[in-house]
Amino acid sequence: MLIAAVLLGTVTFSGNAFAKGKPGGNPGGNPGGETAAQNLSVPVILVGLLGTLQCGESDALPSALVPPTGIPLTGYEVPGYYWVQKVHTWQAQCFKADEAKAFGAWGDNLSGDARLKVGSPIRVELVLTNMTDYSVTLPNGLEGYTVIKLEPSKLDRLSAYGHQATGDAVSGWGSTPATFKQAEWLVHNQGISFSVLNTDTNVYAVPPGTSPTAEINATGKVVYGYNLRVATEGNYRIQFTSTPTVTFTGVDAGGLIDANNVYIDIVVSPGGGGGGGGHRP
Repeated sequence: MLIAAVLLGTVTFSGNAFAKGKPGGNPGGNPGGETAAQNLSVPVILVGLLGTLQCGESDALPSALVPPTGIPLTGYEVPGYYWVQKVHTWQAQCFKADEAKAFGAWGDNLSGDARLKVGSPIRVELVLTNMTDYSVTLPNGLEGYTVIKLEPSKLDRLSAYGHQATGDAVSGWGSTPATFKQAEWLVHNQGISFSVLNTDTNVYAVPPGTSPTAEINATGKVVYGYNLRVATEGNYRIQFTSTPTVTFTGVDAGGLIDANNVYIDIVVSPGGGGGGGGHRP
């Protein structure tokens, strides 16, 4: 399932996470940029800027947790009152850093058994999880919110998402933050780039140096996304290249070329319907 990003939240970036372009002759995709997806719910380390997201200046001075305000909503498939993405605003803690170590995780449509087809959108997503030790300065972790899908019967991109409200209309509404350990924090690398190479023809569907879109998805995680379409069936290699200040310690599928390059190989079948959508962990 694909957890979609939409243009609403506490931050505003330029661009469109689902725009179509023609980088390197690719018949459909995303020309790059950054989008304001949703409220940041999972703590993140910023190596470089991420739109207008305001974060603390260092791990010694992370930004404060911003709780939601207003009146929570009810009436969703999941019972209860909720602070809802696209309606309320909140923000997890975050901070800036000059460098970071990260572990890469691909969208499961790329690493699983999803059939990827010519002419259909293939969602390319990568998440960077923190691997730097902050146990001295932040031994108790950072706070954010656990966001869930509120309408399970709907497609991910059509469902509302939110975190549960506490209290009531008489005593007042509140929220309960979640504590995220440092191994659960995410990393944003402003200068990261990627490419997609047809390894049968040695022709790039997406040329090296292309910028993916930095998004905050519906569950409040920072992800890199791109809507890929290819015109030729065959074998493709997707490769992400970080800046020198962000190094990879590994990746959950595919492989590690060196400290700044990870890849995953995919097979694209002939067209004829189907989807290349994927779920972002």
